[in-house]
Amino acid sequence: MGSSDERRLRAVVEQVTARTGFDLEELTVQAAGRRRIVRVVIDGDDGVSLDDAAAVSRAISEVLDADPDDPMGSAPYALEVTSPGIGRPLTLPRHFRRARTRLLAITTTDGRAINGHLLDATDSGVVLLTGKSGTDRLDLPFDSIARAKVEVEFGPPPAAVRELLGIADIPDVDLELDPEIDVAVADAGDVASAGSGDGSDEPGSELSDGASAEQLSDQEAHR
Repeated sequence: MGSSDERRLRAVVEQVTARTGFDLEELTVQAAGRRRIVRVVIDGDDGVSLDDAAAVSRAISEVLDADPDDPMGSAPYALEVTSPGIGRPLTLPRHFRRARTRLLAITTTDGRAINGHLLDATDSGVVLLTGKSGTDRLDLPFDSIARAKVEVEFGPPPAAVRELLGIADIPDVDLELDPEIDVAVADAGDVASAGSGDGSDEPGSELSDGASAEQLSDQEAHR
């Protein structure tokens, strides 16, 4: 795929995701045997459900199929729309805002390693609950954060921490599996797949921190 086609594909995907109320976090095109895999990662303030991923996948596919100058060309491809998985870097204020109440692992610009639950996030920084009790407040401006990601929790935080976070309990969905277990579907959660045409490489169903939907291009779906 040439650079001009990549730009046109990104423009189409950004337009569709924005229209459906989501942010485009990542867009990649990879060769996979005789077809290509177009992977679109989206996110929103209310998260991304399986139905959301499927709807965005259908919308993108419809726009590409109807475009006489389709940037994907005539070669078959599979379109996968997914939400961000556990462990993805938090780099923008909206990433932190959407991770509120979650346990974060942060490395500061001066080399400190800090773990804490995210109490609040603004346009300028974050407020963490840290310390041995997990209830000490720590304010960190964004310009002091070198790296940050959501950490896996295998159990709910203490009651005092939950009270400060404003959550009575932790839903089961927040007790993620170790992300190392979930690599089969690229950190995706429940998967809706149209199949591969020959049944040889359909993704399985996993439980983790997201939702994913896959569709095939018209060229491959009708083989």
